[in-house]
Amino acid sequence: MDKLFLNMENEVLHQLLLNYPVLLSQLENASIIKRTFTGVGFYTDFYIDEKATGDDMHIHGAGCILNVSIHIGFILFVEKGQISQLEGYTYGFEHWPETIQSYEVFEEKYVEGSTLE
Repeated sequence: MDKLFLNMENEVLHQLLLNYPVLLSQLENASIIKRTFTGVGFYTDFYIDEKATGDDMHIHGAGCILNVSIHIGFILFVEKGQISQLEGYTYGFEHWPETIQSYEVFEEKYVEGSTLE
């Protein structure tokens, strides 16, 4: 796995979980079950080796620019209080790049139905 991808994914997860310390602590012991690339994004599925209770949530709040020009959005899925899956996706007709040469993670404001930077 590309080191820049792993670094970017880690930064994104920490950005998304800034306001969720319980979920952030889960991340420290999480294992990756699988990672699937779709051509326009990816899914990373997690295994959490601890029991948690809570609500289902979709956490937004991080964006990224890959290779200077490709805008990426993210959603972290939480099921019953446990981190479940991270989805990364491109906007418009952009394809996921073959290699990541650079990235910049930033806070992205989310408003129901749209995102605002």
